[in-house]
Amino acid sequence: MRLLSTAVVGAAIVGAGLLAPATDEATAASRDVSFSPSVAQPGQHVQIDVLKCSVGKKRHWVHSKAFTKDVPVFGKGANGEAKVVVKHGVKSGSYKVTVHCGSRTLVTKLRVSNKPWPSVIPSALPGVR
Repeated sequence: MRLLSTAVVGAAIVGAGLLAPATDEATAASRDVSFSPSVAQPGQHVQIDVLKCSVGKKRHWVHSKAFTKDVPVFGKGANGEAKVVVKHGVKSGSYKVTVHCGSRTLVTKLRVSNKPWPSVIPSALPGVR
C-alpha cells in the first residue's frame, strides 16, 4: 500500500513538472505585456508596452477583437509600444490580446468594463455652498 501511494505522489510531481512550461509561458506573456489603463472602457485609448519587442525585420503588431483595428508595435529601445482604441459597443469582460514580435508571439488578456468610473470628487460637500 505504501509503495502505491509513493508511486501516485511521484506521478503527480512528474505531471506538475510537465505542466510548468505551459503555465510559465502564459505568465511570462502577462509580465511582458502591460496596459495603461489596466481596465479599459469602450472608445478609450490604451497604451500597450511590450518588453523585449524591439522592431526588427519582421512585422510587429497587436491584435484583439476588442480593438478597432490591428496596430503596429513600434520600437522603443529594446522594448515596443503600441496605442490602440477599444471598440465602442464592446461588452464588459476579458479580451484576448495577441502581440506579434517577429518570431515571438505573446498572448494575454485586457479587461474591458462598461461601468462608469466612480466620481472622485463628491457633488456636494457638507457645509460648502
